[in-house]
Amino acid sequence: MKNSEVQTLFVCGCCKRSLPASAFYINKKTGLPGNYCKECRKTVSRNHRKNEKRSLACDREINYPVITSTEDPTLRRELILHALETVAASIERKRRKVRESEFEYEPDAESRSGSAFESGSEPESELELQSKSGPKPELELAD
Repeated sequence: MKNSEVQTLFVCGCCKRSLPASAFYINKKTGLPGNYCKECRKTVSRNHRKNEKRSLACDREINYPVITSTEDPTLRRELILHALETVAASIERKRRKVRESEFEYEPDAESRSGSAFESGSEPESELELQSKSGPKPELELAD
């Protein structure tokens, strides 16, 4: 008995031609050929990318006023001040987040030496007091 390879033909959904499986891209999930042949898939993809770029460039709406294109000096000043306030608030939020993360991850010098346990105070209550009152100034002890 001879081993004869039967070549299956698939119909392209775009050009309606009957082509072998090698003329189609294979879907990795299903292992089956796609609906469009390689040629049609390429042309459809190219056209889609061209149309998508055009539509993105044309349909983009400006949702915020552009400071440099504003003619009115009072409005321009208000926009600049608002932008500065927004940037300052963002920087402050980032600094606060960094301070909180440093406070959570760095152990105290007292807890490392063991003096907090010798004095009888609990580390949790000491941390709570520090977070409420802020960091202890070391210069007051030097007086």
